[in-house]
Amino acid sequence: MKSGNFISSFNYAVQGIISALKTERNMKFHYLASVGVIIASLFMDLSRTEFMLMIFSITFVVTAEMINTAIERTVDLVVQDYNPIAKYIKDVSAGAVLISSINAVVCAYLIFYDKITIAEDFILNKIKNSNDHLAFVSILMVLILTVGGKYIRAKKNGGTYFQGGAISGHASLSFCAATIISLISENTLVTLLSFFVALLVAESRVEGKIHKVSEVISGAILGVCVAIFIFKIIG
Repeated sequence: MKSGNFISSFNYAVQGIISALKTERNMKFHYLASVGVIIASLFMDLSRTEFMLMIFSITFVVTAEMINTAIERTVDLVVQDYNPIAKYIKDVSAGAVLISSINAVVCAYLIFYDKITIAEDFILNKIKNSNDHLAFVSILMVLILTVGGKYIRAKKNGGTYFQGGAISGHASLSFCAATIISLISENTLVTLLSFFVALLVAESRVEGKIHKVSEVISGAILGVCVAIFIFKIIG
């Protein structure tokens, strides 16, 4: 197979993630759990180190699950009848997922236990989060929701998971960034320039015939709503 361009390489990688998400029940659970944990982190006022450990634990579990899936499918492709060596390979790969899951549970306990015990404080008082943390979570949530939207509507709308598809990732990220900039700066000129740049990004996706107007609008609405929700409602 000939190597494609840079965008194609990313597209194949994202397609692999979506394929695992569509076919593996555990991957769906990991996806929902990741979204829930990231949202919960907004209420915990995590330090950078704690947030880094949380993201590492999430990606570690997801990566182990995908490698396990790839190994199992390869074994099924090569071995048709029962083979003790094939069983051994599957058991070892499943054990790796178990270890990563235990690691995630331990990290979650160490990170969240003390913060959960003072739940009444962050429920009664205003949630304290830095703009950096809120911005990072906003971008991360937009990425996750965009992939989820492509997964749900890809068959209906066509396109690929990284290029084209149901929701414009470029539009959602650019409008999310523009909204974040406007909320942090609170300056009219900066706000207008930010959204002008985001509009140019969205327009380029339509002009390049990569997305329909409706897909670009969907991405813009998603990016704006996520940023406003996290900064104004939660933060």
